[in-house]
Amino acid sequence: MKTNGILLLLATMLFMTACSRNKTSDDDLQSSFVYDKVVPVDFPKLNIPGFHFPEDSNTLNKWIYNNDTAQIYKHGWGIWTGLTSPTSQKAGGKTLLVYETWMTPEEMIDSILQKPVLRSNRTNLKMPHQLTHFGHTVNDSIHESVSYSPGSAAFAMQNKIFLATTLAGYAKQGMTEIPTFPNDAINIKPVFKILPAASKKGQTKFAIATWHGPTDSLISYPEKAWKTIVYVDVNNQGKGNGEQLKVTKIGQTPPPTPETTYNLDEFIHYTMNAEDAHYFNKEFSENQGNPMTAKPGDIVILVGMHVTSRENTRWTWQTFWWAPDPLNPPAPSSKAVAAHKPKALKGAPAHYAMAITYYMVNPKEPYNGTNVIGKPNYVFNPYLESVFGPNVFDTSRSYVNTAPNKKVPTYVGDRTNCMSCHVMATVDPTKLNISNNTNTPYIGNAYIGLNNPIFKNQLKLDFAWSIQGNVDTTGLKAYLLNNK
Repeated sequence: MKTNGILLLLATMLFMTACSRNKTSDDDLQSSFVYDKVVPVDFPKLNIPGFHFPEDSNTLNKWIYNNDTAQIYKHGWGIWTGLTSPTSQKAGGKTLLVYETWMTPEEMIDSILQKPVLRSNRTNLKMPHQLTHFGHTVNDSIHESVSYSPGSAAFAMQNKIFLATTLAGYAKQGMTEIPTFPNDAINIKPVFKILPAASKKGQTKFAIATWHGPTDSLISYPEKAWKTIVYVDVNNQGKGNGEQLKVTKIGQTPPPTPETTYNLDEFIHYTMNAEDAHYFNKEFSENQGNPMTAKPGDIVILVGMHVTSRENTRWTWQTFWWAPDPLNPPAPSSKAVAAHKPKALKGAPAHYAMAITYYMVNPKEPYNGTNVIGKPNYVFNPYLESVFGPNVFDTSRSYVNTAPNKKVPTYVGDRTNCMSCHVMATVDPTKLNISNNTNTPYIGNAYIGLNNPIFKNQLKLDFAWSIQGNVDTTGLKAYLLNNK
């Protein structure tokens, strides 16, 4: 990896002298916020036997071909260990983990446009794009902050990959897909919940919904339907032992018990400062009569994270979520997955479960083809995908051929596969000036060949929906006028 050059580029781009795109209209407030210099930290070298990053694609493909799940599990846990390792970087006097130093699409776009970027804490929280894509229902209890690793961010900024003018230029050249990301690229989608510790002074225990496993029904399965919760004790007096509380009636939360109360320190978390709260409220205010509010001192806990790396052509796919019993997590994880956690993974990061897949269906699958027969791989994040019902997906394509003339429907959230969804990431070059700028739908779980006819007249985005959701139209009008 060209680590030193990448970090120098990122440092130069990240610390110019103003602030990020979503802050430019708040000049008066900027002077009241205290900013730290946060230099993106590359993926660390880890002392985990057999783990390498980036792994050679031939090695990864051999694991896939041989269905070597043990090696795949070890690799996914190694990536998680690196992401959640502490760094020498600080914000607000607190040590940042590796992934917390990485740049967001908004920050990369500002850098491309030579607008300066500053950090006062972690990145500002946003509405999860996938929950509003194509007008889907928003789950307002979780919030996200997409980020790219230094190698991935350098590629995105050097190629100006988020600019509509760049994408239009690719299409004009006859390209059907963007240049591919480098093999050390990692793109992540962390998702969070807020504990209103400052908003509700005196309260020390807060209930959150926790996952107990998928439903057998082909329906939307949002958090309120799980009917399982735990309490988080911000004073770290909990004695949680893997148990969850059952909610027998929606809206009636049972009181905490020692066995179902967990410590804040068992979660990756941080405390909101004034800037965090201001931009959170600005982002999440639904309307003047029903604002979603936060205050400095409220606590942000990490409940999940999608992680993908460009170590092979179709990327690697692993997703993580907080689990009360991380050594015995429910599907789509398992005890077998948890058993491969490395000794280097300790503290709060070890309290998360993982689901992982490096292929859409079993057994081995080709890059291109149709009517591929195999077993479905269900890999999803409970906090992100379980809310999806059949109305979200293209039901005509969301199925797996398990035998000749036998199709298994996979068009709900807990029947999804990261790869089947992300292979569909495209933009329509003729729609770059509007928000609904793609014609490819979400696919729940299916084998989708890289040469599938559905990609006709689309520009493929190397599996990165985060590009489609953050296209910046600066200069597009002039570009289109000059290229009629």
